[in-house]
Amino acid sequence: LIAGLFIGIMCFTGTILAFEHEIVAWSERDARQVAAPTDTARLSLDDLQRKLRETQPEFRSTSIVLLKDPAAAVAFTAGRDDSVFANPYTGEVMRPASTRVHDFMHVMIDWHRVLGRTGEQRAIGKLINGICNLAFFALAVTGLYLWMPRTWSWRGVKAVALLNFKSSGLARDFNWHNAIGLWSAPILIVLT
Repeated sequence: LIAGLFIGIMCFTGTILAFEHEIVAWSERDARQVAAPTDTARLSLDDLQRKLRETQPEFRSTSIVLLKDPAAAVAFTAGRDDSVFANPYTGEVMRPASTRVHDFMHVMIDWHRVLGRTGEQRAIGKLINGICNLAFFALAVTGLYLWMPRTWSWRGVKAVALLNFKSSGLARDFNWHNAIGLWSAPILIVLT
């Protein structure tokens, strides 16, 4: 049960982090999307870089992201966290109006990896997460063993491997736990 609390935190934060790029792109759409004119050609990358240096002289770009979408701004990034966007038609340099979602994702990463610990306590959070991951792995592996039918007949395998929609109450709960666990355990073992 104690490991389940930390496993739940890792599952929740991991699910959010699986969609990090999409969520951040959605929250920064004010800077990432431009009105694509039909009669104006795109500026060259050299022109865009020159305009970026004029407006943001302290910004040192390490990569450029170009998307095929004509309404997408050109992204200039410096490291993992700093990005500016340039309108490919006018050269206007933009930053997102809000970085709260981006900052929230950093909090999710900290909770996912080290339980939100900072400084010297990061190692403790990482150790707790590691121990709970091992416990989750042990639960999944031993669950596979426990779910094996006592007799290897079609009736025994069917009782464990398939959902029974006709049963009710505790019998239904037991069957669904076994069937869902049996099919989920290999995936969970790989993930842990």
